[in-house]
Amino acid sequence: MSNSTSSLFVEERQAHIHEYVERFKRVSVSELIQHCQVSPSTIRNDLAALEKKGLIHRTHGGAMSVNRAKVGAESFTSNRLFENIDAKTKIAEEANGLIEDGDTVALLAGTTSLMLAKTLNNKKNLTVVTNDLAISSWLAENTTHNVYVLGGFIRHKFMFMSFDLSMVESLNVDKAFFSCNAYGVERGAMVSDLTLASCQHQFLRRADTVIMLCDSTKFGEVAFARIMGTEEIDIIVTDSGVSPQNRQVLEKMEHPQLIIVS
Repeated sequence: MSNSTSSLFVEERQAHIHEYVERFKRVSVSELIQHCQVSPSTIRNDLAALEKKGLIHRTHGGAMSVNRAKVGAESFTSNRLFENIDAKTKIAEEANGLIEDGDTVALLAGTTSLMLAKTLNNKKNLTVVTNDLAISSWLAENTTHNVYVLGGFIRHKFMFMSFDLSMVESLNVDKAFFSCNAYGVERGAMVSDLTLASCQHQFLRRADTVIMLCDSTKFGEVAFARIMGTEEIDIIVTDSGVSPQNRQVLEKMEHPQLIIVS
């Protein structure tokens, strides 16, 4: 192989690695070795070259995207409504199948939870508890379900409420659905608001079954406050964009159950 051909092959592989890191936000060396079918030293050299060009950040044991959201960063509810809409729609449709007529369910704040709410006119006699104004408003106008709103402080340009924990001490639900701003197998589900994270954690503990609705773009991101750890979640519903590494790790775990929609 000539030097020019060898150089082109290296550039193509590094471009492919960069694209892979951008897609999955945070990846490990072992994952890249498996994905590219090259040696550990080759991957490390490629990552060093990409970091030198400012295209990635190297981490202990891997790399992460330079475009990854900063801890504490968050966007307004109106901005998130149109992000990853196809994946969120499929996740919501799958989650609908987990709800039975007569259930008492919690739909905690989030755009994916809102999409789930908009599928619930095919269900009968539900009792729905929520801290999301958009969810409560839509259900009240479009269904005959019983809707209970957890009242509390509403932040400017956000449609959710950080509620008083005393409100949930006597409540129990069959199934609780929640989403997050960021998720990692080791770190768990996270949001950018500490008060919201604490409120939702306490409420989720009142549910018989806890179900996280999380599109794959949230995997590998980090937010300021943890809602709950992976081991506390019963079911995770996500889309096929989840990385092979995350999929493999979660599928090997006895808990939670992983549901991937395509």
